Amino acid sequence: MDVSRRSFSGGTAVAVGVAAIPGTTALGEHLAPSPHRTSTPHLLEAEQLVSYLSLPTCPLTNNRYKTPDQPNIVTWGSPGDATTWVNQSQCASFQTAVLKRTYKWATSKFFATHFGLASPFARDYQAAFARDDVPHFQRITRVADLRPGDLVAIDYDNAQDTNTGHIVMVRSLRGTYVAPSGGLNFPGETQYAVEVVDCTAEPHGLHGVGSYFAFPDSRIFNATAATDGAGFGHMMFYASDETGEFTRYRWSVNTNSAGTYTLAERPLSAARIV
Repeated sequence: MDVSRRSFSGGTAVAVGVAAIPGTTALGEHLAPSPHRTSTPHLLEAEQLVSYLSLPTCPLTNNRYKTPDQPNIVTWGSPGDATTWVNQSQCASFQTAVLKRTYKWATSKFFATHFGLASPFARDYQAAFARDDVPHFQRITRVADLRPGDLVAIDYDNAQDTNTGHIVMVRSLRGTYVAPSGGLNFPGETQYAVEVVDCTAEPHGLHGVGSYFAFPDSRIFNATAATDGAGFGHMMFYASDETGEFTRYRWSVNTNSAGTYTLAERPLSAARIV
């Protein structure tokens, strides 16, 4: 059986009151929402798409991170036929396609009106989330308040026209994490492992390095083989112990300190669909 293309398990749930993964501590009960939200319509649509794209019967060429000159193509195909499911998008255009697929209000006109473009970039999402004035989006400022389906957008502050940043959809809040390397733990801050759904040219992590197997990426098949496009992965977000608000992030569990960015270096904002 070919298991190299099979997505890892994890599900759309917030880890509350469970035993901690090695290197982590379980989330406290005070984080549990009432009622407990385990998924959202747009997360289900994203998961279905990624799951089909991850099947061994779906050609690798059906799932790609597109170049700026290529058209954006995201297709929910026929049930039972993985060859008809296609993703050729970038991080932001993938999330926009999922929202358009799910909600009647999520039209090109809506995005152009509230985000400035019919297909916003990550930078546009981050700025809009920070303003907290867009219908159907509610800003989330605390890492521990993240729930399945929430969106986290980062502005790389690089003055580029296309690779403006990154945006992910939360699949689950896995728990707090204490890195074995002291240089990845910061005084007055708590680190959280967050499972995400996104489209990227660079999967999250290095196969077999450090705690990778506890926080893997479905696009990384083994130590020498990986692909790009849409998938499930993990990012690390830090919160202020005083306020609980975002302070910095890392791309993956084994990203080193040079790849850790504060919000002053790369602005970050999160939002919930309401």
